[in-house]
Amino acid sequence: MADQIVITEKSSQAKDVRAAVGSRYGNILPAEGHLFDLLEPEDVVPAWKRWSPILLRPEGLYGTRPAEGGNKAAKLRAIREALRSATRVWLATDCDREGQLIGQEILEHYNYRGQVMRVLFTAQDHQTIRDAFGKAKPNTEYARLYAAAVARRQADQIYNLSLTRTATVILGQGSRRVIGVGRVKTPTLAIVCKRELEIRNFVPIHYFGSSGKRVGVFSNFRALGACM
Repeated sequence: MADQIVITEKSSQAKDVRAAVGSRYGNILPAEGHLFDLLEPEDVVPAWKRWSPILLRPEGLYGTRPAEGGNKAAKLRAIREALRSATRVWLATDCDREGQLIGQEILEHYNYRGQVMRVLFTAQDHQTIRDAFGKAKPNTEYARLYAAAVARRQADQIYNLSLTRTATVILGQGSRRVIGVGRVKTPTLAIVCKRELEIRNFVPIHYFGSSGKRVGVFSNFRALGACM
């Protein structure tokens, strides 16, 4: 049906949906993950092009622009053209927070005002998909899920870029090497680094029972130095 379209998160998902429901709910168009990237700081405030230790937090939210790479441009173009005549959209992206963002950010970017139904499924067998379409709810019921995803993405942009620039300017001491800081990457690397230092500083110590016979070895770690 030309007045309806289905948006999935990836091509494999589109293939499974097509096999399960055919064209009953309209043309099935896959995204390729995020089809939009957030604007860079200098796109929002030109003065932010120069790296300095400041908080890169705009007055509102960072806007979006079409993502590059892979087949993203072609897939976005196909969805954009279909939205021109569609009166109903079925969002069949992943059922988590990120899936909600990937689908809805397309509609928000193009100010789509038709009806939007949310299709949620965790398995991709035919019966599960058919049942999911039958139980679809208005997308407005998932407004909080979308808001949470937007907040996470905006916070990452502000946190990651602000701290990366601050660390590079202050700790880099004029070198051209970027010191990357990320909400997920940095603490994860710290855990790995701490464990590696524990392994390198491992000192075996023998211990003995009341009879004086050695009964085992336990570890004693030297004081650990700074990891980063």
